[in-house]
Amino acid sequence: MGEVFVEHIVKRKLDLKGLLIRFAAIFVTLTVFIFGTGILGMVGLTLTALLGYVTYLAFVYTSVEYEYSLVNGDLTIEKILGQRKRKHITDIELKNAELIAPVKSADVHGRSAVITKDYSSGAKGDNVYAIIYNDPDGQAKYLFEPTEKMIDAMYHVRPSIVKRNV
Repeated sequence: MGEVFVEHIVKRKLDLKGLLIRFAAIFVTLTVFIFGTGILGMVGLTLTALLGYVTYLAFVYTSVEYEYSLVNGDLTIEKILGQRKRKHITDIELKNAELIAPVKSADVHGRSAVITKDYSSGAKGDNVYAIIYNDPDGQAKYLFEPTEKMIDAMYHVRPSIVKRNV
């Protein structure tokens, strides 16, 4: 059996929380600039520059992407913040998975999971899949958006648990 390697990056849709963080950072920075420079002079300008950097960080840390890497039956999910900082999220061994199917399918709705973790773009589409996985903490459901190539590779590794989108 040959080696299987497939990877895919999905950009997370900006949610309400991220939008509010961005708006608040801009609002505070502009408020300090308008009122702080007139009252505090150079201290206000320095504070505005500092808040400008905080606003930049707010934009960076609310821009989220997920990278899925499938290597020989192990799915690795990593979170990328602002296209710069990478954080390892989880490793899923397909040999311990019970089901990989579209999230809207009857197979997924018939199962209950203790934990549900969403690593998809946040869009409600037909390309969102769920992995029902036996975690040490109990049964978990991971939501992600694989490509057809990744689904084919998973099917190649464990054909009995992969249900394709029809």
